[in-house]
Amino acid sequence: MEIVKMPLGMVVIKMLKPMFCVLEMRAAKQTDLKLTMPQFVLLFTINEEKEEVILKDMAEKLGKDKSAILRMIDLLEKKELVRRVVDQNDRRKNQLMVTKKGERLIAEFRKIESELNSELLEGLSEADMETFYKVANHIQIKSEQLKIASTI
Repeated sequence: MEIVKMPLGMVVIKMLKPMFCVLEMRAAKQTDLKLTMPQFVLLFTINEEKEEVILKDMAEKLGKDKSAILRMIDLLEKKELVRRVVDQNDRRKNQLMVTKKGERLIAEFRKIESELNSELLEGLSEADMETFYKVANHIQIKSEQLKIASTI
């Protein structure tokens, strides 16, 4: 099937699946920890948050149920990449924090990802990339608008 005639979702999946596969393989070879892409994404998301990080928020941000996020957090904690800290204002809540080991892994992963990005973009011009980002941004914004409209 010609890529132009494929539905957008299929085009995106066809692009991302092999890219993430290569990224996972390289990360597994070049780091001492093996994580899946969803686990890396959760680790990055926790690290990027400026405010308190709680399970419910992570589930909403990543579009997964709380039990799936909890399993990933347990694994990340077991690998000493994140830790739970009891909220001083509400002892029923645990905040999530990335450990120094987690920060080092993120830095290593970003280097691997940057190298892969350079390889993937070979042969594309700056104008090609501007168009790509413009289209991707447009689709993301429209998808968010449709998601909001669907919940009303």
